[in-house]
Amino acid sequence: MIIILKNIPAKTKKQDIKNFIAPSVKGGWLSKRGKIQKISMLSQKNIRTHDIQYHSLIDILPDSVADRVIKNLNRKFIIGKCIAVCEYKVRNWHNDPRANRNTNKPLNNRRVADRRNKYEEVISEELLITSKRAFHTKV
Repeated sequence: MIIILKNIPAKTKKQDIKNFIAPSVKGGWLSKRGKIQKISMLSQKNIRTHDIQYHSLIDILPDSVADRVIKNLNRKFIIGKCIAVCEYKVRNWHNDPRANRNTNKPLNNRRVADRRNKYEEVISEELLITSKRAFHTKV
């Protein structure tokens, strides 16, 4: 499972993130031990305000350990800043009902607008998301 750390401080390094997550991944007497597969950093810039947000994506195996990490580390402090930890969900165009239409019946499109902020752009990313599940995405 891939988890995302939202709004991390700008000076955060991969080793800081690894040290932050390690106690929850390690396990204990009755809990399963996990493994950190990959840590990648992502930064987004707002074009209008020139604010930069930093995020981190961490691939953790197995999923039960990733759920434990989310539960234990959400709203905790890393380098003096409170962060949000949640599951990173990758959209799959194969499951999009708007793209796979074979009938002439109109689709009830409940989405009013695009979810993404039109004023934000990705500055730097080092993402290559692949999984053993139903999707395979290369960004």
